[in-house]
Amino acid sequence: MNKRNLLGISLVGLGILVVTILAYNYYLISLTPHFAGIDKFGIKEIYATKAGGQEWFMNMNDPAGDPRIGGEGPKTTFVQQNDDGSWKVQSTEVRFGVLTSAGYHPDLITSLDQQVLASQGYIQSPNDWKNVEMTGYFKVNSFTHSTQNGPAHIELLARGGRNTHDIGTIDGLSRQCEATTYHSNTYVDGRVKFEKDLEHTIGYTSNDPEKLHAIAPLVGSWIGIKAVFYNVKDGHSVKLEQWINNNNNTWHKVLSYVDHGQWGGGDPDCGGSDNQIITWGGPIAIFRWDNIDDMDVKDFSVREINPPT
Repeated sequence: MNKRNLLGISLVGLGILVVTILAYNYYLISLTPHFAGIDKFGIKEIYATKAGGQEWFMNMNDPAGDPRIGGEGPKTTFVQQNDDGSWKVQSTEVRFGVLTSAGYHPDLITSLDQQVLASQGYIQSPNDWKNVEMTGYFKVNSFTHSTQNGPAHIELLARGGRNTHDIGTIDGLSRQCEATTYHSNTYVDGRVKFEKDLEHTIGYTSNDPEKLHAIAPLVGSWIGIKAVFYNVKDGHSVKLEQWINNNNNTWHKVLSYVDHGQWGGGDPDCGGSDNQIITWGGPIAIFRWDNIDDMDVKDFSVREINPPT
């Protein structure tokens, strides 16, 4: 074999090697989350905060005294602050509501018709929580085996108001339509799931997207949970994402789903169909858990985000 042929083979081999390395690097980059920044607690943000948008961060010195919590019950009782700065909650039914800067004023809600809400883009105020990234850290110390409201689990939910059994009406529709929300659920056995509620509680969908054994069981260890809800650029669908980390600030997406009108069930009567897409915002974002009787929590936040393109 002459030198010219050897040189040609070498160049071809080098080219293949370079292409392989570039392809592998692109593959790694595609798997690696591109974090938008760091929040005030030092937690990585998946998506950038909207300029001038709504933000809320848990008052770690006095979480119960925050003027921007409430609207949802029962009232959350923080039993004590732990040595690591987290707070202990000992209740089997927690509904910790977070308000925008506009607060919660049900007298400002003039309609619960889902077609009207889809048109105006909000339930109460133009700055209602809509495209949001919700974050919290949780440590389950013990849980009960009750299945009231489902097996022991944590939920992050947004786009609605109160989850109420109020039998009153607004503009001819049940006040229970105010609870129209997307839910991101994490169960103590490691299952994760999304829910959609189109009227409390008869409007819960069926065939909800879920993943079994998506994460390790929760008891005894800190876990970070992010729920992200945002309108897709087509204007006719909503993306739901759940991200998890094990207290090391390395986040992994464990579940995602696009609601483009195929997800229905239940028997809602709120002016839309049983597969209505919740494209509007709501005044209360909620950190919720059921049948967990001893939990430590810290560093909750809700941020209005710029939806990815």
